[in-house]
Amino acid sequence: MKNKFAKNIGILGITGIIIKIIGAIYRVPLAIFMSEDAVAYYSLAYPWYNILIVISSTALPAVIAKLVAEAGANEDLQLQNDVLNASNRLMQYFGFATMLFLIGFANLISNALGYPESAYSFYVLGIASYFVALNAAYRGFFQGTQRLEFYGVSQLLEQIGRVVFGLALVVVLAGLSMGDDFIAAAGTSGALFGAVISWGYVVSRHKKHYKNHTKTKGDFKPIYRSILKLMLPIALGASIMPLLSIIDGTLVVWRLRDIGLVDTAAILYSYISFYSSPIINISQVVFTAIQVSLLPMITKSFTQKSHSIGNQIDLGILLSLVMGLPIGLGIAGFAKEILLFLYPSKAAIAVDAAPVLAILGVSIVFLSVYLATTSILQGMNQYKKPVVHLFVGAGVKVVAAYVLIGIPSINIDGAAYSTLMAYAVAAFLNIRLVYQLTKPTKKTLMKMGLTLMANAAMIVSAKLVFALLESSLAMRLNLLISIFIAVVVYAAFIYFGKIVTKADFDGLDK
Repeated sequence: MKNKFAKNIGILGITGIIIKIIGAIYRVPLAIFMSEDAVAYYSLAYPWYNILIVISSTALPAVIAKLVAEAGANEDLQLQNDVLNASNRLMQYFGFATMLFLIGFANLISNALGYPESAYSFYVLGIASYFVALNAAYRGFFQGTQRLEFYGVSQLLEQIGRVVFGLALVVVLAGLSMGDDFIAAAGTSGALFGAVISWGYVVSRHKKHYKNHTKTKGDFKPIYRSILKLMLPIALGASIMPLLSIIDGTLVVWRLRDIGLVDTAAILYSYISFYSSPIINISQVVFTAIQVSLLPMITKSFTQKSHSIGNQIDLGILLSLVMGLPIGLGIAGFAKEILLFLYPSKAAIAVDAAPVLAILGVSIVFLSVYLATTSILQGMNQYKKPVVHLFVGAGVKVVAAYVLIGIPSINIDGAAYSTLMAYAVAAFLNIRLVYQLTKPTKKTLMKMGLTLMANAAMIVSAKLVFALLESSLAMRLNLLISIFIAVVVYAAFIYFGKIVTKADFDGLDK
């Protein structure tokens, strides 16, 4: 099917944005019906849950997608089926283990945190982790067969189920004047309801569209070995950033206090955690869509030793720049205005937090390149190298954060700079390896240069329009008009400069 790659990016990009918007809106009514204590109990359990499901939500789908795509490239439908069945069985064991851990250690962890009332939230999330694991096998299978409409819809249904049922239960229990511990557990129950609904959907899609797939009673040991061999480095890489976020939070606050900012350390850290990170996370949706779409396509071409793999790699990296540069530079160029737009009642904090958001905006460009090149390298069986590169970047981040935050004139900006350095180092190491394996064409390099020119024209035109209208229009309206002008200018450069064309996509997935 022509332009399947573009279609997949569009599907995952749109569903991802909708999911992020729903998630952001969900917090508003949740905060209304939950007391501050209930919100605290609710929040304490999630970091443990998120770390434990890294394998089932990130690593395993990527591994299964790669193995399924390889089998598909060799037209081995039976092996595709065996990979799904083996991974299903493996994830049942893993999901059961995470469920036992969260439930079995709920009281111990909640007491250690100083909030024993959060134990019920751990119980609920423990059950949810089991169904999240069951989902993983099917999502990886759909990714590998490039049926990403099922992949995206399952994620969307999971989020809708989380919001509708979780919020409904919170409202009911709050109306019954139940304790904060039960209300917090009701909030976390959204994860359980969403996972169950999503699991039901992926199972039904598989049964309907893959009727010839039957359960095999063969030996799955070779498949288990392949899954575990690939899964461990990918899971390790996926867990670096969540763990680093926990370490980062502790390090940032500690270093800020160390330079005398005792009373304002928590507020300064909120510039990253509360004001900037949600904006950055929304922008990542597009890059994740590129990453997920690239992996099966590159894997198939690499397995078949297809000559088209060079064009696919060039297009993947080019798209990461075409998407990453305008989003990153747009956020960096209008950081203050974006924060004032979103938080008009906290203008002083928005102005102070703007430099942090601007720096993190630039880091988006490197993150986009890192994610795209990671999928490319994984598709070419270089699955350990991106993990090593991210480890190097993470090491740079820790050292840079420690040094820069300790400089009083930089303080919290140092944390943002350290993130920028981490992604820049990891992206550079990735792209260097990619182009050691396959050289970019002159045409691709020229298009990359045109992309830089297009972004320069975009940001200059947007800034110019904003300055011209600043005295005559309200800031919010002015910002929206400036963004619209930026989009028009950039789209014109992309179209008339033929930076990305329909012909670039045609035939990529043949």
